[in-house]
Amino acid sequence: MILQPALMFQDGMVLQRDREIPVWGNAVPCESVTLTLQEKTYEARADAEGKWRMLCGPFHLSFSEKMVLSSGEETITFSDVMVGDVYLAGGQSNMEFHMRYDANMTEEAAAGGNPMIRLFDYPRVSYAEQIHQADYSKQYGFWRRCTPENLERFPAVAYYFAKELTRIYQIPVGILGCNWGATRACAWMPEDEIRACGGQPWLDDYARETEKLDPAVYDRRFMENPGSWKTDLLASPITDLMMFGCTQAELGQKMMEMGVDLSQISIADMLPPMGPKHENRPSGLYHAMLEQLAPYGLRGVLWYQGEADADAHPEVYQTLFPGLIRSWRKLWQDDTLPFLFVQLAPLEEMFGNPATNFPVIRAAQQHAADTVPFTGMAVTTDIGMRHDIHPKEKKPVGQRLALLAERLIYEENVLCEAPVLQECQTENGRVVLRFANAGEGLAIKGTCVNGLRLYDGKTELHVQEMRAEVQGDSLILYADAFRKGMLLHPAIAMTPWHQVNLYNSAGIPVRPCEL
Repeated sequence: MILQPALMFQDGMVLQRDREIPVWGNAVPCESVTLTLQEKTYEARADAEGKWRMLCGPFHLSFSEKMVLSSGEETITFSDVMVGDVYLAGGQSNMEFHMRYDANMTEEAAAGGNPMIRLFDYPRVSYAEQIHQADYSKQYGFWRRCTPENLERFPAVAYYFAKELTRIYQIPVGILGCNWGATRACAWMPEDEIRACGGQPWLDDYARETEKLDPAVYDRRFMENPGSWKTDLLASPITDLMMFGCTQAELGQKMMEMGVDLSQISIADMLPPMGPKHENRPSGLYHAMLEQLAPYGLRGVLWYQGEADADAHPEVYQTLFPGLIRSWRKLWQDDTLPFLFVQLAPLEEMFGNPATNFPVIRAAQQHAADTVPFTGMAVTTDIGMRHDIHPKEKKPVGQRLALLAERLIYEENVLCEAPVLQECQTENGRVVLRFANAGEGLAIKGTCVNGLRLYDGKTELHVQEMRAEVQGDSLILYADAFRKGMLLHPAIAMTPWHQVNLYNSAGIPVRPCEL
């Protein structure tokens, strides 16, 4: 068969409602191609290379349709097509994080799944041709229905986000999975945008790492390395051990029990070598994965990434991240494409690697939320794990992203922003901290306020020993040392690790802030 639409157009797909959407693919060169859906017919003509593209719709909300594509004597009928809202879920491991590892997986599976949610997970390929060089089709590249049996393969953050939208609006929600653990922002951007927005250090690093590369030797090493082929992310027992939250010592012990002698293994040899086929090379996944999905009709983007950028050059993330958003919108030819993202969760260290630069990345993310139009940021200052970069409670993350969507995309009058410190007033015997975005009032979960530091000049006061209470939009701390007019500098969640327990009436914790 020569008639072939792009990979995403399959049985069980979800199409974006209420707006024109592109459909594209290949056919006999110069041959006419027609598409019929909801009693509407559209036509395009393939070019001399057989490529065609048409704009279709708008199509109205629907839970079951047939879409017919034909050209010459060939006809393809797609069944079980839904028309609703489609979101792309991108980023690194905390977006890739499967429901298999989620703290509430058992409960969610027992609930019976959700027939209104579907997932198209694009294969993890680091160069476009790789998709034809191994069998990815068993687990990726098709629309997966949200059944109890399939649930473990859904990205947890996106699942909980979609679950909220289906509950509120009773619409089908399609998720396009396009993510890869441990990847940097520059892997998801075109080179010209990397260069234009301060990412030259990443380009320079790649040039140094590949300066003496022998193409033939590199290609052989890449092809022979099992780590180069991500045909099933859930097939690795090592991945299971790490994602379920083993400590470094436990991981080593269990691998020894599996017959893996760590003393005889070079971690570098287990990983694909850096070079023109590595997933973390600048622009690699932008071309290999993202461009293959564009410009499939979307309602918005969900993004969870930044941990890998904290390892090196965190100072450029403030300009790099807005450039990434800009480049994705350019690829979809939509300057107002909503971009909802997650601020990095609290972390002290993992496997001996400290999260020293996490506050730098969080500040850059906040800057993007404040300055880039049509964006929203979900705050996670309360749900981190001290020694695990992958928090197991993804439900609050998805729900907070859904709150942002309610306000920014569906234009509901809901509180979706995190509380932020606005004012600090000292009085005799107490200090009053006033917050914006408190909603109907602040609430403390626990007996004292966590994550708050209070400085008198260079001295840190012991907040944990102070009596605390909330009144409306204010947090009040009581101590004999406070005097009216006393100059204090409060800071909340400004450290790599913290456990914020001060919330607004929407259940959103205070975001990192200081005065």
